Amino acid sequence: MPIRPGYHSKLFTDYKRQTKLSEFMEEFIVEGNTIKKAYLCHSKTKGLKEGDILLFYRSNDVRELTSLGVVEKVYENVTEPNQIVSYVGKRSVYSRKEIEEMVNKPTKVILFKWHLHFENPLKYKNLLNYQILKGPPQAIIKISHDKYLKIKGEVKINDRYTFN
Repeated sequence: MPIRPGYHSKLFTDYKRQTKLSEFMEEFIVEGNTIKKAYLCHSKTKGLKEGDILLFYRSNDVRELTSLGVVEKVYENVTEPNQIVSYVGKRSVYSRKEIEEMVNKPTKVILFKWHLHFENPLKYKNLLNYQILKGPPQAIIKISHDKYLKIKGEVKINDRYTFN
């Protein structure tokens, strides 16, 4: 699932996070870091369902698989901003204005639980070398179980956190 760096940073505030000066001064800052999240897109990919694994690919800058989540609920072809706001509640990193702009086209709303960031993110060149991708992902793509197992091994996910 490709995600632009700006939205990736908003969605995953703790990803490769740098400690702020105020934290060194014992003023720890609590960020809006939740486990339950929402992802909005215009992907035409069908068939996402509760329990599906989401692998997040940070595009443009680092170009690597960074994080894993699990689908809770999917809403297809939403065109009303109020409807999206009611679905996502406080999970969304999108502003009301961004949501209103998004619904110019039917929007997919994916509610998911974030589980972990990969200690060893998988770089784009390796995704190509392992034939997991054929080119830069432009939309949500499905991968085979064998490709998932390859990713799982490469990013060194502890087996106690996942299923095969």
